[in-house]
Amino acid sequence: MAVIVDEKCKSCATRAMWACLLGNIFLCIFKGIVGVVSGSLAVLADAVHSGADVLDSTVTLIATHLGKKPPDKSHPYGHGKTEFIAGAFIGTVLLFGAAVIAVVSASSLIRGGRYPQPHFIAIAAAAISIIVNEMMFRYAKCAATRVNSAALEAEAWDNRADCLSSLPVFFGVLGAQLGFRSLDPLAALLVGVLVGKVGFELLSKNLHSLMDAPLHSEQIERIRELVAAVQGVEGIGYLRTRGMGRHYLADMQILVDPNITVEKSNAIDHEIKTALRREIKHLEDITIACKSRTARKSKRILSRAKQADEPALETV
Repeated sequence: MAVIVDEKCKSCATRAMWACLLGNIFLCIFKGIVGVVSGSLAVLADAVHSGADVLDSTVTLIATHLGKKPPDKSHPYGHGKTEFIAGAFIGTVLLFGAAVIAVVSASSLIRGGRYPQPHFIAIAAAAISIIVNEMMFRYAKCAATRVNSAALEAEAWDNRADCLSSLPVFFGVLGAQLGFRSLDPLAALLVGVLVGKVGFELLSKNLHSLMDAPLHSEQIERIRELVAAVQGVEGIGYLRTRGMGRHYLADMQILVDPNITVEKSNAIDHEIKTALRREIKHLEDITIACKSRTARKSKRILSRAKQADEPALETV
């Protein structure tokens, strides 16, 4: 059964975006100050990641605002793909940030020498970062799922990446306190790897959606089942689906009896759309073309005759 997106969910999604922006600004400043004061390279790397999160949160706010704009003459299908562009941008920023973190950390490890021991306050900063980022992830992920927002989902996973990256920071600083000082730059390097992994997944997913990726195979099969169950439908000529931001589009051709009336054809069209919107989550724009089973059969016979260079016999 489809989840109805009410105004409460939409308002929650807007609040989640602002909460992520403000939370990331706080973490960026907080971890930056602690990183400088404590001398922890891992905490400074985590602060750089949070700085990228601030940019990502700003992009998410802009993208979701543009994505909700209604269709116009220049964009008849709406502006929903703006969210996919935002998701791809966030993935790119994460990859760039991961590269910077990895290069700085690896350089520190290669140079070797005696690493400075971070102040104990760096552990508290890592712990606070884990808690705050996990809270923002859960809030944003819930809202993104309810409204089907690609940009907000990317923002949520960005916060989860920051949460995961703070874990090695915590243990790295703790290890440095116990005498294993090389663990601090090593933790920073691991932060870069984790951030890069999340960035690559986000970029790949959103680029795939920009290329008009269809719904999942299970959902497509469910659409076929629902259409075939409608009385009067004798088959499906073709079925195409794609994402458009928070919503999905379906374009299909159904095969019907050649003697069907216009009223009956309209009734079948209405029944199919009602069933699909009720059962398939976020499927809103549905285009249905009706074609008689006999006409399709005649076309198939003509095609085979043309390939064999023989005269075709039309069926009546």
